[in-house]
Amino acid sequence: MSLRPVEFEEVVAEVASRLVGAVAQKAWCPLPRLAYVELRVPGRSVVLCLCAEGELSRLSVAEDRFPTPGEPAPFQRWLRQELTGFKLLGARYLEPHRAVVLEFEREAVRRRLVLELGSPGGLLLLSDNQRVLMLSGEGFGSRRNLYAGAAWMPPEPVSEEALTKGRAQPSRLEPQEGDVLPKLQAAERVLGQKDRTSRVDAIRRRLAQPYRARLKRSSRTLEKVRAEAARGPEAEKHREVGELLAQNLHRLKRGATQVSLTAYTESGVEEVQVKLDPKRTPKEETDWHFHQYRRLLRGVETARHREAELAREVAHAQVALQQIEAMDGPALLAQVEVLQVSAGEEGPKEGLPFKEYVGHGGARIWVGRGAADNDALTFKVARPWHLWLHARGLPGSHVVVPLEKNGDVAQEVLLDAAHLALHHSGAKGEPRGEVSYMPVKFVRKLKGASAGQVTYSREKTFVVRIEPERLERLLKSRHGEQPPLP
Repeated sequence: MSLRPVEFEEVVAEVASRLVGAVAQKAWCPLPRLAYVELRVPGRSVVLCLCAEGELSRLSVAEDRFPTPGEPAPFQRWLRQELTGFKLLGARYLEPHRAVVLEFEREAVRRRLVLELGSPGGLLLLSDNQRVLMLSGEGFGSRRNLYAGAAWMPPEPVSEEALTKGRAQPSRLEPQEGDVLPKLQAAERVLGQKDRTSRVDAIRRRLAQPYRARLKRSSRTLEKVRAEAARGPEAEKHREVGELLAQNLHRLKRGATQVSLTAYTESGVEEVQVKLDPKRTPKEETDWHFHQYRRLLRGVETARHREAELAREVAHAQVALQQIEAMDGPALLAQVEVLQVSAGEEGPKEGLPFKEYVGHGGARIWVGRGAADNDALTFKVARPWHLWLHARGLPGSHVVVPLEKNGDVAQEVLLDAAHLALHHSGAKGEPRGEVSYMPVKFVRKLKGASAGQVTYSREKTFVVRIEPERLERLLKSRHGEQPPLP
């Protein structure tokens, strides 16, 4: 569960007594209800963690923090703009309202950072006259419009019974030898690892979900297709009956429902009972069997091709799931943005300047939606160390592969991104094309250039032969459409 009321009182009291006067240097908001503020105190820096995530809610000192997603949340930009350089004046815990208020000041300008702890919880940044500058947290719902520029109203107070029950719970904040801020560090020991484990599991589930859905659908379809592919003997039976009827047309009588015919087979002479449709003439009956033979044979051939495709899709999904299961905590936390997107902090994904596809092993690939969106993707969303791709010498979308800092791109992911770069360019439909790639930091916008036009340096270029199956898999992987395959 989250920090208890007595524990919030302890950590807030420690902030008020030990950190007042500290200067806010940096801020991060990797998730809608999670923020970090780095405070500088004489001789060291302290990173405060403010989490309003249900049972993980806490105010603590973070030993490390979750990585910031490729596209910073608006709340993070506001924190950095409004709090950087401000001194911490004080901290208050509003117990009945389940809220923590941190007060900052610089040159007579005040800002308040509010951590709302009740369900669903969230973070707010207030001006010096208590008006809401920005809020973060998908649970604000209808309050979001109410808060826009309005004065902050604390959440509804909890009942006296709930307060009494909460106060009865003892503190779990046990200091350890070497603690500089014992209560705040103990708070992180109580919930920090649980938070990481919870996020890691959530990210793993989110990454695996589309592959599991595709695996289930493809496996179910594969069973049906295999049944269709196994109808070869049935087709052959129609051919044999058709030939037998053609050889004995003179013995068939219209209106008969059955006839006994002699068949000469490799095993000898056999008497075969053939059922007839009394509504058909003997010639129509013969033609019908040959028609069924050809129809089933075409179906068998089509099913065999489809069976191979589905088998590959099932194998791809299984490999992707194995890769996701093998990912360790740091690798999963590097993709924490999937939780930000699912939480809805930024609104529908279609509102972003890029389309997101899923490449090999769950890698994200961003493709600009248009000229203006290309600029936004490259110069506002992408980080300097992300990989940038473009169809060489052709108009087209900017493509970005978000990487960890100092990380390398896998060869399969590079090929996936190159396929998307060609597909979203003037080379669409061509069997091959050239693709240039380099880190985003080597891409420049020329003064006066139209939207989407850039120049770049230190590029590497390679020729890509389009693999239809790879391209189809990538196009199906787009978020909001069919689940992706590796």
